Amino acid sequence: MVDRNFLFPRTAVGIVAVGDSGEALLLRAMLESLGASVRLYLPGTPEDILACLKQPDQPPPYLIISGHGDENGLVVGEFDTEVTRIGLKDGSMCADILSGDIDLRDTVVFSTACCTGSEAFAKAFMEGGARAYIASPGYPDGAATPLFVHLFFYELLIRKSLLEDALRHANTLDTDGQLGFTLFTAS
Repeated sequence: MVDRNFLFPRTAVGIVAVGDSGEALLLRAMLESLGASVRLYLPGTPEDILACLKQPDQPPPYLIISGHGDENGLVVGEFDTEVTRIGLKDGSMCADILSGDIDLRDTVVFSTACCTGSEAFAKAFMEGGARAYIASPGYPDGAATPLFVHLFFYELLIRKSLLEDALRHANTLDTDGQLGFTLFTAS
């Protein structure tokens, strides 16, 4: 990415806005205020989402999946069979759908979607080459999630903290245990 070659290099962050893009736009503005070079993806179908997760040539070092989740997986909405061939479960993409279709070599993936912090989702991203996967196994407070992401990336981009330290520091916002973002790594 050309931004890495600037006099003042900028770190690339991709945001995949799944469904409602309000949170993604807020995250984009916050990340840009921290000096990140943000690429916003606005997929329209489940296949488009998979295309965003398959970037074999120069994937961003960080990728945020901004959306909603439920007990079935990543909520994408209902689609007619003429629009998608992907077998959704009640409008959601489960981790099995992602398995084998992810190529994000050395990328740290952060999902804001509820219930995507499971071993199955983490495995799908790790097998796709992700360096780490961060998500919540439960239902984090949607209003607090952007604050959490902001503090996490502030630690990474501005304070140059290690990934684990940035997550630990961001977790200080979680005084009542309602956010609960978990870090999964390959090791």
